[in-house]
Amino acid sequence: MSAIFKTFPVLKRFLGVWVLVMATSQITACALPGAGVDVGGDLKLLYAPFSLDHPPRYWTVDQKPSASQDLSRTSASASDLPLQWSDKDGRIALAARPGLGSFEFGRRTNVIVLASPYLSFDWQFNSTAQIGDIELELGFRRQRQGSWRESDLGSGKPAIDQLVRIPVGQPSVQYGEWQREYFDLSTLYRRYWPEARSDEVRLVWIGIVPGRDHKPSVSGITYLTHILLSR
Repeated sequence: MSAIFKTFPVLKRFLGVWVLVMATSQITACALPGAGVDVGGDLKLLYAPFSLDHPPRYWTVDQKPSASQDLSRTSASASDLPLQWSDKDGRIALAARPGLGSFEFGRRTNVIVLASPYLSFDWQFNSTAQIGDIELELGFRRQRQGSWRESDLGSGKPAIDQLVRIPVGQPSVQYGEWQREYFDLSTLYRRYWPEARSDEVRLVWIGIVPGRDHKPSVSGITYLTHILLSR
């Protein structure tokens, strides 16, 4: 895995990462049996489609067209909404079009960063997409193992101590090309919170949201697939 990170020096782009430190007055316990990695150490996401209207357990999908589309939530068809599944180059991918409206798409997790520290995903732009049209959200919590309740399955976005936002895209990649990104989560976390005990840090949320630094093109599409947590 170390050779892969030398080949893909993604961590050099951290200057483009938005970091939000969220101070919470209370941290509710929220363990997710079955929401962590499998016995092989992997948690595979976006490898197969599911209903965006009725997502499976641990997933959150909230989207609506922009006012300029002049569409109500009930009358909008799938093609009018900013998120839809696409068969892109033989891959099942999430097609995100933030120019069509707002959305929050994500999954709760319960992953000790030291146990499964590597995150990877594939992305592709169409000809009008821009860097940062969408951002990857990573939510972290500092909590000891013993204070997580196995009976609390939870729903929606969990309580988060630190939220890292990573703009998707690179200037050197042409549209129509698939690109794979790799991140070392423990290195990423220590970069911003070096005093935290790593054995108490968990990744509790992986999300996809529109970017905040520019207005995307209505025709711009960012494709995402094969989000993987591994060790």
